Amino acid sequence: MYKWIVIGGGVQGCSVASRLLIEKKVTTEELLIIDPHAEPLEMWQRITSKIGMQYLRSPVVHHLEADPYSLKKFAKLHDFTQPFKGKYGRPRLDLFNDHSLNVVNKTGVRDSWRQGLVNKLAKHSIGWEVSVQDGQNFYGERVILAIGVNNTPHFPTWAQELQDNERMNHIFDLKKDLPNSGNIIVVGGGMTAAQLASNLSKQQDVNSVTLVKRHPFRIHRFDSDPGWLGPKFLTSFDKLTNYKKRREVIQEARYRGSITKDVYINIKKQINTGKLHVYNGGVVSAKLEGQCIQLLTSQDEVLSGDAVLLSTGAEPSLPGREWLKEAIDHIRLPCAPCGFPIVSKSLEWKNGLFVTGALAELEIGPVSRNIAGARKATERILQTA
Repeated sequence: MYKWIVIGGGVQGCSVASRLLIEKKVTTEELLIIDPHAEPLEMWQRITSKIGMQYLRSPVVHHLEADPYSLKKFAKLHDFTQPFKGKYGRPRLDLFNDHSLNVVNKTGVRDSWRQGLVNKLAKHSIGWEVSVQDGQNFYGERVILAIGVNNTPHFPTWAQELQDNERMNHIFDLKKDLPNSGNIIVVGGGMTAAQLASNLSKQQDVNSVTLVKRHPFRIHRFDSDPGWLGPKFLTSFDKLTNYKKRREVIQEARYRGSITKDVYINIKKQINTGKLHVYNGGVVSAKLEGQCIQLLTSQDEVLSGDAVLLSTGAEPSLPGREWLKEAIDHIRLPCAPCGFPIVSKSLEWKNGLFVTGALAELEIGPVSRNIAGARKATERILQTA
């Protein structure tokens, strides 16, 4: 019997697990972290590396440690050159990763790690029962659901017929490597798509990259107003008792499909080289034509490429739905009309079951899915530990 079981070992899961350990709320023997990947933060590192991210969007004070200045101290101690960018000190990706893995290693997160795919959650007489795909069952007094959304890539309707074709790839699909030659089409209008398109257009064997997006570039420093980090907006949000309204507020607050100014400048530079092209418009259909994929746009134009890379985000459904829905129904876990958890201020769903990340957004607000949200969720859960 474990004191705590954390399901998910990404930024959210590692944030709360490392804090439980470092503040001695639990020992490595009393903690179990279950994740589909072999290493902590593996999916985060692979996706950010895949798209060629150089600097995070979040500021210097957002990371896995409690001390907000820890990342800045770490950068100075290890003599990183140009460790931060912009007014808010957005960290270099390699700096953030080194710091995060340092936290993971020194707290003992790896000693509590188990690679596995959870497929069932049940209430047990002595706590909670967590089952994994290989048939093993684990029991814990308390469970934290730190499930990411990137495990369920969204394929637009027009792309679904070709989603298993080797020339159609989603950025969240880690089983496929990125194409590194020829003419490439990137579909998406946000940070991931923009960074990916810019990075690919710099590669020598790539002839051209076409970035296809439904709207003009939207320039924002962050993915939501910084006021959502504190009482400026959260005071009124907390007063909302109607969860349908909370969902509407969250959707309106997020700067979906936006990019930072420096990424926009990089895009413009690559456009000037002639290797990167930008197309504003929707896609209606896709078909194979010889060795190419052809996209028919809403303007009745045809775009042709050797490969199509989708940066269209995750499915807008409940993370872990394939097994979590059964637990919701059997245990009668309270949910809002959108299907997401209704939880307490401490992020407790019911009887020692806690949530972080996307599952906590009706309580944490628009920043719940990012690093700032992980910090907020960690603080709240630790108050009950």
